Amino acid sequence: MKNLNRFLAIATFLSIFFCSILNAQERREEITGQDTAISTPFFTASAGWTFPFGEMGNRYNSFININTNLGWKSQTNWIYYCEFGFQFGSDNVKIKNDILSEMLVNTSDPFVIGKDGSNAGVVAYNRNLSLSVFGGKVIPLWFSNPNSGLMITIGAGFLQHQIIYQPTLAEAPQIEEDYALGYDRQMRGAMLSGFLGYIHMSKKNFANFYFGVQIDNAWTKMTRSYQFDLRSGDNKLYYDGMFTLKLGWMFPFYGRDADKIYY
Repeated sequence: MKNLNRFLAIATFLSIFFCSILNAQERREEITGQDTAISTPFFTASAGWTFPFGEMGNRYNSFININTNLGWKSQTNWIYYCEFGFQFGSDNVKIKNDILSEMLVNTSDPFVIGKDGSNAGVVAYNRNLSLSVFGGKVIPLWFSNPNSGLMITIGAGFLQHQIIYQPTLAEAPQIEEDYALGYDRQMRGAMLSGFLGYIHMSKKNFANFYFGVQIDNAWTKMTRSYQFDLRSGDNKLYYDGMFTLKLGWMFPFYGRDADKIYY
């Protein structure tokens, strides 16, 4: 909850900052006459907060979502990009005690015994990797320039997620290195995604950004043939969902046409 409050505070500040830049930029574009749609390659970096649902929601609490995109926007406002995602939490695994039950000391606050016989202080968090290809449309609105507006995209790719165990107080060799693979619940599978938000692109300024919501739907299977606590593997197909609030900064590589100023 503390991390979520911190993210929301930062997002609020950045939104106010972006809006102030946007107002100044729109004023400048009125002066310079930048009123034509352009085509350009671009790179983006974004951060978000993800609320998992489905089987993923049964395993994890909310977590941070970091993405980088490389893409192309056409002069007719079609947009295409490839997105790499990296997601992780902070001691957010709901089923940690269930998986490690056989090695926990049964107290009011169960813990894993470390190599020296003390509490190893084990924390567990998710680590996700994703790669998707998106395509969609930018629809200018009444208040935006021709390169900005409502952005709607859909994508397809793959998702992998697993549990990472980290002893913080003492070594715990029973859940480290190769042994950790027997408890990590690594999942992998195909993913379909959709994004809805607003994008602002400016020809003559650094104010290029977007924000919105993304929903990811994945169908995953366990990649490990054996998990120690299950005494077997798991061949079931699971549904994993992610609802993400995203805020991104865009770096277009404008050509010479975008540098023209009209008087």
